[in-house]
Amino acid sequence: MTKQAGTIKIGIVGACGRGASFKSACDAAEGVQVLAVCDTHAEGLPAAAERLGASEQYTDYETMLERSEIDAVIIGTPMPLHVPQAIAALKRNKHVLSEVPAGVSVEECRELTLTAHASSGIYMMAENYTYIKSNVLVRELVRQGLFGTTYYAEGEYIHELKELNEITRWRRKWQTGINGNTYPTHSLGPILQWMPGDRVVSVCCAGSGHHYRDPRGDLYENEDSTITLCRMRSGGLVKLRLDMLSDRPHLMTGYQLQGTDGAYESARAYGEEDRVWLRALNKDPNRWTPLRELEAEYLPAMWREASEVARRAGHGGGDYFEVMDFIAAIRGERPPEIDIHMAMDMTLPGLISQRSIAEGGRWLEVPDSRAWLTESPPQPQLQMRFPQRLFHSLPIPVVPDGYLLRNLRPGEEAAYSALMEKAGFGGWSIEQVKRFMQRVLPGGFFVVEHLATGALVATAMANHAPSEQHPNAGVLDWVAADPDHKGRGLGRAVTAAVVRLLVERGYQDIYLLTDDWRLPALKTYLGMGWEPILFTPEMEARWQKVYEALDRKEVL
Repeated sequence: MTKQAGTIKIGIVGACGRGASFKSACDAAEGVQVLAVCDTHAEGLPAAAERLGASEQYTDYETMLERSEIDAVIIGTPMPLHVPQAIAALKRNKHVLSEVPAGVSVEECRELTLTAHASSGIYMMAENYTYIKSNVLVRELVRQGLFGTTYYAEGEYIHELKELNEITRWRRKWQTGINGNTYPTHSLGPILQWMPGDRVVSVCCAGSGHHYRDPRGDLYENEDSTITLCRMRSGGLVKLRLDMLSDRPHLMTGYQLQGTDGAYESARAYGEEDRVWLRALNKDPNRWTPLRELEAEYLPAMWREASEVARRAGHGGGDYFEVMDFIAAIRGERPPEIDIHMAMDMTLPGLISQRSIAEGGRWLEVPDSRAWLTESPPQPQLQMRFPQRLFHSLPIPVVPDGYLLRNLRPGEEAAYSALMEKAGFGGWSIEQVKRFMQRVLPGGFFVVEHLATGALVATAMANHAPSEQHPNAGVLDWVAADPDHKGRGLGRAVTAAVVRLLVERGYQDIYLLTDDWRLPALKTYLGMGWEPILFTPEMEARWQKVYEALDRKEVL
């Protein structure tokens, strides 16, 4: 395990929002300094820095990682940023405490897992509901065997947030704009700790329909209540209910647990109490015991000795305890409470539920992140080079009537994200687009505008991208086109524009990366004179298959 002595310097991203709530825990931890804060909300950053005691302020996350001497980051940003920001830190061997869920797609969760495994930095997910006093007490009762074998549980997260959707707009897409369980970890996290060593192996998901509209009159894509059934590896069953839309009082910590020797039910309304029945302690088989009555004997020391800071911290003390565990893990005192695989066990069932509900509630297998580490490494992308012999007769970027080839303009980040989503490259945030706009070679962020609608329908970037294989190279990057406008030569036009710009800037080595299955793009590149780079032994066979699929007769 990684060990670190001395002061641990932390950077908090999302410091004007959720990230600020980690202040009390960081203040209480010995040998911890909040050195840097980062947020795109530049106006609020000075106040956030003062509140958190940080001496450095950044509006760009990558800049903070590069310039600041931080050892760790706390990620308190919107859900789609969790993985890219965690990966960026882990690749620099910085420790990561990430808000929930771990990621928003199975593919990026896999990349995060592999990166965390390769990094000397520690990854921990900040699932604070596992630290709530009642949940910790139930876990201890399970540990002591008082529930017998646990085999059934329920978790409910019922939190009406239609108004909050309009304040934190990312929620409108990532929490209520996708059908299925988009926020599973608060419900599933404690349950997995009550079923130690178990994991979800398959899920099915169904919903209750759509009964609410947003202020623009659009139905929410997420059905009002969704139920996800989880089959456990042990054969047990877990039921998760997610409802962020129904008009009713909140119930964000609703749980039930059943074992062979005990049962637990959390309070469902104000004024009620959590209750437990345990065969070894309850003489009357029909009488519940208030859970609080077991605190004196069974509550773990972490809560018995909790300072007033912990008791006042957010999420029932969870915000305090998760930071304490994160710091202890960095110092090598114990493993992270919710490491990368536990984070995946809490996150992946929700992502697969979204596929299940789209397929009519079909049971689907949940991948095990541990298996990703033993798989063969993913095959490298294909590479192509634009040959220098063609520099004297460069392709001319031509678009048909009704289209305009130009550069992306400030303020068009959302339109660019929409284009990438439509072209099959989802997950682009406005922050990411802005970051790329700063990095692309000047004049090299090409888009094609459809004049009749104003929509962006094709794009490509010219980037400076040196690598070990290409030590001083320019790259044709992120070529994408709206499938509704295919057959108009738009991909060829943006590709030609990038090539011409790179040659004008003096690049002698111009290359691109692509995939075997992108046959329309490969046909365009080959037709423009791009040549395969056979940089590994298996490349010849892979390219031969591409030629066969395109019915071309080239011989490598």
